Amino acid sequence: LLTVPLHLAIPAGRYGDRSGGGAPERPHLAQSRPDRLLAGSLYALIVTLTNVLNSGMSAHMIGILGGLGLAASVAVWVATLRGIGQSSARLCEVLFGGRLDPLTLNLLAALALPVCFAAGLFSGRLLAAAIAFALIYGAGNGILTITRGTLPLVLFDHRTYGTLVGRLLVPSFLLSAIAPLGFALVIERLGEAGALVLSILIALTTLGAALALRLRFCGQAALSPARRRASGRGPGGAGPACRG
Repeated sequence: LLTVPLHLAIPAGRYGDRSGGGAPERPHLAQSRPDRLLAGSLYALIVTLTNVLNSGMSAHMIGILGGLGLAASVAVWVATLRGIGQSSARLCEVLFGGRLDPLTLNLLAALALPVCFAAGLFSGRLLAAAIAFALIYGAGNGILTITRGTLPLVLFDHRTYGTLVGRLLVPSFLLSAIAPLGFALVIERLGEAGALVLSILIALTTLGAALALRLRFCGQAALSPARRRASGRGPGGAGPACRG
């Protein structure tokens, strides 16, 4: 109910109506149709796999830690460190994230995922590994939820943000809804370690997509003005989107 007045306070006019005819167009990296298709596919893959992991870990992280050998009480408090890692990473992003472009930040966050799940495999023998698992996963997932919103702004035309992102997020909603059941079946048949191995494979796929996204589109941003004009990208280019 408290959100209703906030919703009513949103201006009724569209962004384009207020920008004026002479406002410069904001540059974006995926200019051509093949680029938009590639960027959209990689973005949807990253978001979908990230949400699958998030949904699976939300339901089963405590059970996985307990199944690997931690006492129930220890597994519970270790799992709560995920939230601390997430909040800490987001705070660092607010304070220092301006030095990194969204594509680089997304890649670094994706890199944290396979590392944390690999550490999780040793959780039953080393408490430090369990703590690293929860903290690093929380940090990586926390940053990825931010880049999920910022990546489309540098990849695509901002005027299509709502429609485009809404369509690209559909697979993530569907698969994240069944992820807890899928992880439960894996744990039942392959054990907790099997669930972490599956998570590593998903995380590596996410990392590969994030790497491909950065290599493809930050390479475009590195074009000289002359080469951008020759390639039809215009003098503005997209250089500011790939700092760091």
